[in-house]
Amino acid sequence: MNKLTAGFIAKSIARRLLIPSNWSPLLRRLRQPRVRGKAADDASLKLYGQVLPGGFLNYGYHENPSLAPERMCLGDIEKAQVRYGERLVKLVVDRENRVLDSGCGMGGLTGLLSREGLKPTALTPNRAQISRVRADYPGVPIIESKLEQIPLPEYRHAFGTVITAESFMYVNLAQGLAVLEQILRPGGRWILCDYFRVETAAHKSGHRWTDFTTALQSSGWRIVSMEDITANVLPTIAHVHMWGTRYGLPLMQFAAERLQRKHPALHYLLQDIVSKVQGQVQENLDIVDPVIFAREKKYVTLVIERRV
Repeated sequence: MNKLTAGFIAKSIARRLLIPSNWSPLLRRLRQPRVRGKAADDASLKLYGQVLPGGFLNYGYHENPSLAPERMCLGDIEKAQVRYGERLVKLVVDRENRVLDSGCGMGGLTGLLSREGLKPTALTPNRAQISRVRADYPGVPIIESKLEQIPLPEYRHAFGTVITAESFMYVNLAQGLAVLEQILRPGGRWILCDYFRVETAAHKSGHRWTDFTTALQSSGWRIVSMEDITANVLPTIAHVHMWGTRYGLPLMQFAAERLQRKHPALHYLLQDIVSKVQGQVQENLDIVDPVIFAREKKYVTLVIERRV
């Protein structure tokens, strides 16, 4: 295999720009509409599902919150993810009516529900997830949609239970509550397991806890039970952070320094891009810093019902 050199990169770009036969495909790509959302085809979720093949895309529930990240392996995370799902299945009390696994990921929870003799329906707009669930659980109905866009005439009062496991953070709060009211049967149960922002949070992922509880109260919902499991999800977060800081950042720095030494001109041209990528990686690592997460988020399991 030929080495990647500055000359090769320059010639490759020149061929794309200067040879007339390449202009048409370039123009087609420039005119393609920009993908504004990742729900339909998220490559990062697909990769995550390949690294952890159990079908779960959650942080997992660790019975030992003090587990050191250096002593963990991927097998520990997979077991924690299954345990997370099993805890949610135990909260399903209506065994006769359908259960909606909203934001089903790669189908891990859907599989647990099926094996427990329940009647799951999976919901996701993601193409990779749809293909995985359809292959693994061919008898399970799949709704190819976001929760806010579910066809209400077809699914009004269709579910005795709705589960949103680490997925409601992506749902518009007002629209999501309105849809849940429509698709749950009278007396139905909404099981939510997710993290929320506290008042002082700098990172914006997740709904603000006070906004969420205020919206629940004003929309006629009540929290039947609540368990704070923040400490139990932190080992997975700490393990991811350890890999990023101990291996990811040093390898990136090594690559940048090697490029500067071997190809100083190319390094000069790419210096701003390399710096920006390094900054974005550091920002992502801050999101999975267990100290920051514990300070800014609360991860809870909720059972929610409509007020009678």
